[in-house]
Amino acid sequence: MRKIVGRRQDAHARVNSVCTEHSEIFDATPGGQKTRTSLGANVTNVAKQFITQGQAVEDRRAATAQARQARVRLREATKAVVAVGKLVSLPATVTSTMRLPGWMTDDELLAYAGTLLERASAHADAFLAEGLPPDLLKNLADAIQALSAARELQAQGRQRFTAAAESIRETQEKSDQTVDALEAIAINTPAARPEVLTKLRIARRIGPRVKAAEDAAAPAPGGAPTPPAVSPAPTSTPRDPAA
Repeated sequence: MRKIVGRRQDAHARVNSVCTEHSEIFDATPGGQKTRTSLGANVTNVAKQFITQGQAVEDRRAATAQARQARVRLREATKAVVAVGKLVSLPATVTSTMRLPGWMTDDELLAYAGTLLERASAHADAFLAEGLPPDLLKNLADAIQALSAARELQAQGRQRFTAAAESIRETQEKSDQTVDALEAIAINTPAARPEVLTKLRIARRIGPRVKAAEDAAAPAPGGAPTPPAVSPAPTSTPRDPAA
């Protein structure tokens, strides 16, 4: 999909270059000039959206690294609170959370750590009396905030990327229609035929030409078309990559 999007942008940029080179033909009327400049604006807009997507990807990578670091800090802090909590005489409602967390999603980890922080903070003096470092509960709170903030940055990056992708899709659809209109103008402008019209049709092609098929279908000198070569049947069964 991304290759197709990039190829469409390349095609639209090529058409825009042809129209700019021959602007006197398309700018002969106000409507033609408007159509030509509209294509240029669309090409510029898509290029900017590509940059936005690239920035969103980099921001998400940075946020993912921040989340990884915050997750480690959060687990270390919760383990310390749980370990000391086993030495503290606490009500059953508090000791029920005094367990080392196994694998959890970030949402589950944040919920667990928040509950642990709330209950441990209510008995902070008892934890300190058993040797809990004075700043550990604050570190736990900071780690919760850091992981939450990193996840929010990840979500924002995804949203910006998706919004840019939607803008690219809509703009390229408009560009396709604009290119059709520019070609129609060239077809109906005698001064544009055949040079400009040919340039436009070549420029708007998306992707490489399938030259092998064209060559196979071309007639041989002085005779009928040469049939394409047929590959010999395999002598053994190809190995399944998934096996």
